[in-house]
Amino acid sequence: MPAIQGHVATDRASRYLQQLCSHASRMRHLGRHADRHAGPHAEATSDTTGRITRGTAVCELTAGPTALSLHLTAEDEQQLKGLQEAVTRTLERAGRRDGLTVVWE
Repeated sequence: MPAIQGHVATDRASRYLQQLCSHASRMRHLGRHADRHAGPHAEATSDTTGRITRGTAVCELTAGPTALSLHLTAEDEQQLKGLQEAVTRTLERAGRRDGLTVVWE
């Protein structure tokens, strides 16, 4: 199963975790995906943890005092890459004033 780790250096990790999960959840409710059942599902389970699913891809988020950590897994590379690009685009757009950059390992 393909997987990738990422992190975003920020002292406002919890804020960005909440924002990312909220955005992904709204995309599903606004019908941005042709098949609503395949669209993203997201939830922030606490101020420091969250989860986004999109198809077979899953992004586990953990907010720490100095960074937001991301762990993505999927059944195939295409699903993984799709969620990775969506997470990167959304976080970097939301954090452009803070100069956020997602670093993938």
